[in-house]
Amino acid sequence: MTRLSKSRFLIPLIGFLAGISNGLMGAGGGIIIVYGMNYALGESLSDKKDIFANALCVMLPISAVSCICYAIRGDLPINGIGLYSIPAILGGIVGGILLGKIKTDALKKLFAAIVIYSGILLVIR
Repeated sequence: MTRLSKSRFLIPLIGFLAGISNGLMGAGGGIIIVYGMNYALGESLSDKKDIFANALCVMLPISAVSCICYAIRGDLPINGIGLYSIPAILGGIVGGILLGKIKTDALKKLFAAIVIYSGILLVIR
């Protein structure tokens, strides 16, 4: 199986798994997309930053659908949304600007460090 035919199968599967993760836990979909796209498309992308940018674009609709599902079930507390979302939006703008300025190797290490740190916190808490 060639890399291209493998990626035609893997990319929809990666998206499906990312959606399940995000809907089930409210997080993790972006991590699945980044690692999955790196595996499926890594050699064909000119810059690894494309993977992070694509992951962000995919996470917007996944997060919106998950949020709507939570709201329909009554599991979305309205108080505090502004408290979290406004700084998160501002942080997203800053992160998008920084993406073009940070070297890919440093970005990969930062991403890995955040994933490891998050995983450790989830295990010990």
